[in-house]
Amino acid sequence: MHDRRTRCRAHACTLLLWLCAATAAHADSVYRCRSPRGEIAYQDRACGAGEQQSEVALAPPPPTSAATHERVQAVREHPPAAPRKGRRTRGDRAGRTDMSWQCRAADGAVFYRHDACPKSIAPSQAAAGGGRRGKGAPAVSVSATPLPRAEACRRLARERGRSGREHDEVVSTYERNAGRDPCRAY
Repeated sequence: MHDRRTRCRAHACTLLLWLCAATAAHADSVYRCRSPRGEIAYQDRACGAGEQQSEVALAPPPPTSAATHERVQAVREHPPAAPRKGRRTRGDRAGRTDMSWQCRAADGAVFYRHDACPKSIAPSQAAAGGGRRGKGAPAVSVSATPLPRAEACRRLARERGRSGREHDEVVSTYERNAGRDPCRAY
């Protein structure tokens, strides 16, 4: 009887260890599949027929702290308030319209910024003509005129061939995809 109980415990422990190992292996691995055309896909299940398969092991996620757990719990209990509906646009917060700047250089170049204009810039290639350019050329002063963000965004999109375009504040593709484009609402 004692021997039978010991074997049952051993089998139960072995089964538990196999179950834990199988769960851990499944959670920490990904399959890399390459199709006959060379396309690569990462997925959580085995690759299809005719695809080259390799298994990629992933590091386990870092343990969560008690503080993180408390913050998540607080958000679940008290979700942020829904935005109020009204006649305000996305760029208009608390009755204030977001502003951008039209920057006009002394050499006639016009460019747009969402932050303040610089005090001076290097002379533009078109305005410099046959004069000095590059490091030795004197800086050109810039004046700034406030402009509603919506209008600045329209002008940035529409005025392609103007002098000064190289000084525009242009958002990179990464910033645009990350949702940090000041013109996304217009």
